[in-house]
Amino acid sequence: MDYYSTLGVNRNATEDDIKKAYRKMAMKHHPDRGGDEKQFKQISEAYEILSDPQKKQMVDMGVDPKAQQGGGHRHQQGPFEFHFNSGNFEDVFGQFGFGGPFGFGGRQPQRNKTININVDLSLEDVLNGKELDAELAVPNSRKKIINISIPAGIESGQQIRYQGMGDNSIPGIPPGDLIVNIRVAPHPVFRREGDSLVIEKDISVWDALLGCNLTLQTLDGKSLNITVPSGTQPETVLSCRNEGIPNMRNRQRGNLLIKIKVIVPRNLTANQITAIENLKNGI
Repeated sequence: MDYYSTLGVNRNATEDDIKKAYRKMAMKHHPDRGGDEKQFKQISEAYEILSDPQKKQMVDMGVDPKAQQGGGHRHQQGPFEFHFNSGNFEDVFGQFGFGGPFGFGGRQPQRNKTININVDLSLEDVLNGKELDAELAVPNSRKKIINISIPAGIESGQQIRYQGMGDNSIPGIPPGDLIVNIRVAPHPVFRREGDSLVIEKDISVWDALLGCNLTLQTLDGKSLNITVPSGTQPETVLSCRNEGIPNMRNRQRGNLLIKIKVIVPRNLTANQITAIENLKNGI
């Protein structure tokens, strides 16, 4: 095969001339544009050889580089791999600086889209998990109602991907995925720290000195009786096992942490001040 004639250049063609000629011929004869596949392969083969300085030198010396590779030669397509009818034609010519003015963008394979939605949860939903019906807006102005299950222990900011539950507007190809973005609203009483729940409880300085009992309700509505020992210091944290948030991996619940806030009285009467001073002085 005359590689120069195949690309339509003379033997004095520069590297840039060869590249431009290949680009022109390839666009003209590419099978995705109705060209002949065999001729396109010959053009690609000619470019592969003439763009390689060593192989080009062999051609100029009258030696066919293909013949030097042995009878079992298997054609390599050079620096670019072409998959006919695979939709990568635009990507190939993008490497030559052609970003799409030839209108090949429409040849991208069709696919159903991934849909993103936000789901707002309460802390109680996180504790128990939640099932809900979500309304999805899919292409062509259609609506789709699906049931989704949110596992207990999910954290705000996490995403859940549900495969095949997204857009299904294009028949005959796999449906897209659904991505659920989790947002957890702040709770008025509890806050989450990992798998633990934290609650702050105020006690008087007298209760801190003498000890006391506290009654509180857990996030799931149980009533707990908590003993605060005498001599409890401010910011002491008491712990109740297995009253926190379930761990998503092992399903074990964290702890309920009770942070003690000691309230120091203001505006003491004279008698109260005297009594405290006597206590301080051991009287």
